[in-house]
Amino acid sequence: MRFGLVVFIFAGLALPAVAAENNPARLNRAQEVINAFQVICALETLKFDRIDQKATAMQMQPQSGNSGPSAGNTVTRSKSWFGTLTNGPFILMLDEMSGAKGKSTGCAVVADVPDRDAFRAEAIRTMKLPDAPAPEFRDDGSRSYFWDDVWGPGTTVLDRDFAPSGKPGVMLKLLVHEGPTL
Repeated sequence: MRFGLVVFIFAGLALPAVAAENNPARLNRAQEVINAFQVICALETLKFDRIDQKATAMQMQPQSGNSGPSAGNTVTRSKSWFGTLTNGPFILMLDEMSGAKGKSTGCAVVADVPDRDAFRAEAIRTMKLPDAPAPEFRDDGSRSYFWDDVWGPGTTVLDRDFAPSGKPGVMLKLLVHEGPTL
């Protein structure tokens, strides 16, 4: 079983598609989204409060936030923000669940990209991930690619899209679990 509190809702977000620049001096859309993910979520140890501080320092627009007790004697908190890259908007999503079984923190960047398969290939190349595993298909029409323990024990990199259902958008997420298995 994957992390207990991993809920992804992004297919209904209205993010305008932006064509990639042909200027070689600039990053294309996929590269900018991957770069944002690396800088915000993966550059340093994933800590909820630190990512919250980064989003504030970047003057991102807060969209939602909540925290409190949840099922299984755990505490959850989540926040999201809108941000803008040079070639279009993105959403930053942050969540954390902690309890007797440990703590799971997730940091994701969600955005529209011109080609979801090319995005995944670029993410694999840029982040030096192993070849894409077989996707997992969900009832919501999404497909997910998981790289478990790729950046150490308890880490998972996830690339999710809704290509099978024709909905736009990709999500690149880092999940880090500390402590016993959730």
